[in-house]
Amino acid sequence: MRPLTEIEKRAQLAVQKVRAESLSSGKTFMIYDKDLPDGKYYMEYPDGSVKIVTPSQKLKDFIVEKVLTRRQADLVRDGLNAQFI
Repeated sequence: MRPLTEIEKRAQLAVQKVRAESLSSGKTFMIYDKDLPDGKYYMEYPDGSVKIVTPSQKLKDFIVEKVLTRRQADLVRDGLNAQFI
């Protein structure tokens, strides 16, 4: 993997900050993963749970497709944290 550019490093730090602030203030944080099918995202919750969701225009909310186990959620977070190192 190639080294990150300075702008990429700053962007990663900004995302880390927004994620931490969102979760600590009781809000969710959406995680994009290119390996998920199109239109599906991870949603991380302040309680540590992670769900796979799809946005619903009709409901103006998210539809929960799958609730991850604690182990699966930890693996998602480990992958996310690895991107920030």
